[in-house]
Amino acid sequence: MTTLGPLRLCLLAGLPPALSAVPNIVLLAVAADRLPDPLATHFTGDGADGFTGRVPTMAISAGLGLGLGILFAVILLVGARTSVRRPDTPVDPVRSLVATAWSVGGFLGVIMLAATIANLDAADPARITLSGWAFAAAALAGLLFGAAGWLAAPSSPVGAPGPAPAEPLALGRTERVSWSRRAVSPWMLLTGVVAVLMGVVVGFVAQPITGALLAVSGILLAQLAVLRVVVDQRGLTVGTGPLGWPRWRLRPGDIAEVSADDISPLRYGGYGIRMIPGATAVVLRAGPGLVVTRRSGRRFVVSVDDAGTGAGVLAGVVARAD
Repeated sequence: MTTLGPLRLCLLAGLPPALSAVPNIVLLAVAADRLPDPLATHFTGDGADGFTGRVPTMAISAGLGLGLGILFAVILLVGARTSVRRPDTPVDPVRSLVATAWSVGGFLGVIMLAATIANLDAADPARITLSGWAFAAAALAGLLFGAAGWLAAPSSPVGAPGPAPAEPLALGRTERVSWSRRAVSPWMLLTGVVAVLMGVVVGFVAQPITGALLAVSGILLAQLAVLRVVVDQRGLTVGTGPLGWPRWRLRPGDIAEVSADDISPLRYGGYGIRMIPGATAVVLRAGPGLVVTRRSGRRFVVSVDDAGTGAGVLAGVVARAD
């Protein structure tokens, strides 16, 4: 069970990413006389194509590490309050998040350090290249640090096996029924709109390709920020955005059990569309949601208001189809 206090949990998740920048900052400081200024800080297959001053590079490294550390600490602090581990799944939310934080820290630290090492004693920063071995070493460091984080983290508390099956709504053979709700994530929608606007500005002012990628990312995020959940005689249909895509449809004959539960994003790996062992989850926020167990044993989870009513209607549709 999770026995660490909030402060220790925050340090456990946030300290490794925050400290990942320290080796690079130390090298930038002690080897200043061996480094060009500016340094090559961005690389393509043909060599360096981006350059940053030594002091700004130190500030960027520190800011990136500290920002990631704070982000992971906040996610764990908020999610650990409601996160429990179901005994019928190997997914452990707290350990998974800590392992991810440590893995990101290990990967980032090695990549930043490798980039600075490549600049040592370089006469012309424009001719510096970053070896593929640097990325291999960073990936290996990420795996090792992730494994260490998993072992260092406490297990999530084990909750009940799962919510009780919903009471089926009594339906006649020819009776038609429909239930629908819309779910919106304001922060995802706002972030998507801001990304689109930034992409337009960046595209016109600086880099068209970068701007286009940023705008497309914003459109996709905004598309995923709105869900429509429908239960009718066809079963369960979940669509995202105005286009209703991606879309999931679970027919009555494919459903073994329906229930309503209190959804914790951390339990399913975070917000958005999540594919984890034993479950597919579409989670926009913490709170009520539908949990559908398919006949294959795999669960489908979607966060939506009035989930109890929806679960009862869907259970009734499934019972009538049997």
